[in-house]
Amino acid sequence: MTIIVSSLVGVQAQDPPLTLVRSLTLHTKNTHAAPFSSDGRYLASASSDQTVKLWEVETGRDVKTFVGHTGDVNTVAISPDGRLLASGSDDLTVRIWDVNTGKEAHHLTDQTGYVQAVAFSPDGKILASGSKDKAIKFWDPKTGKEIRTLTGHTDAVFALAFSPDGRLLASGSPDKTVKLWDVKTGRNTKTFTDATDQVQGVAFSRDGQFLAASSYDSKVRIWKLSTGAVVGTLSGAGQLQGVTFSPDGRLVVTGNRDGQVWLWEASTGREVLAMKRPAIAFSSQFTPDGRLLATTSGSAIDIWNVNRR
Repeated sequence: MTIIVSSLVGVQAQDPPLTLVRSLTLHTKNTHAAPFSSDGRYLASASSDQTVKLWEVETGRDVKTFVGHTGDVNTVAISPDGRLLASGSDDLTVRIWDVNTGKEAHHLTDQTGYVQAVAFSPDGKILASGSKDKAIKFWDPKTGKEIRTLTGHTDAVFALAFSPDGRLLASGSPDKTVKLWDVKTGRNTKTFTDATDQVQGVAFSRDGQFLAASSYDSKVRIWKLSTGAVVGTLSGAGQLQGVTFSPDGRLVVTGNRDGQVWLWEASTGREVLAMKRPAIAFSSQFTPDGRLLATTSGSAIDIWNVNRR
């Protein structure tokens, strides 16, 4: 592994920003997403091997495997109360799983394209899904009933994120746009057109003031939502995948199809770390306390300590 360290506020130059804790390696094909539960105790993963797994973070133990999809599983999300998982697949379905029993609670079949993104609202009352059919759907995760459909993208929906207060949904698409939606009304309130290639990831800062998006144009852009202006442009390389803020908003992380992963200081745009992993880095996610970072590398999930002073 090659690690190139630039600078990190609060970390001595000799201290590596990340220390590998363990790698989770039971998936047999690419892992596309690896979000943590709200208490940081568990991590879910979605894979092209057509399974969803739930892992215990402290031990790395494979707690449950959820089987039922008949195509690549592209995305997974954990409900805020930790009782449900939602996954989306190339089999054109969204499935909602009962974490306690491991059984499928709802099988949602109204999207007509590969399902690329799912996200729970912060109160857990809405599940959003995005698909290659260009639509975003809102579902009631308790009943599995569709609430509404949002249309406006002219290509697939690859990324979704709710704002921390649950009032906005952000979406990213190969149509090179990021859209903001009013969750209550379903209205498209803002469209950002700064990206010059397809958008693969979107993320809100925890305070809700900023939105980041990663693109195949090798850049992460950060907008200040109160003004709609780009306040930061972070330059990586290649086709960037998912993006995330650290919980304190100080760091932004993304990876690319070549296995490179970058950490930047959000306020200055300074590169904190660039490292090369063995395979495609689809996803990066922090625990809610910011102490751990999970990055995907091909079929593996790497869990890192985030070292700070």
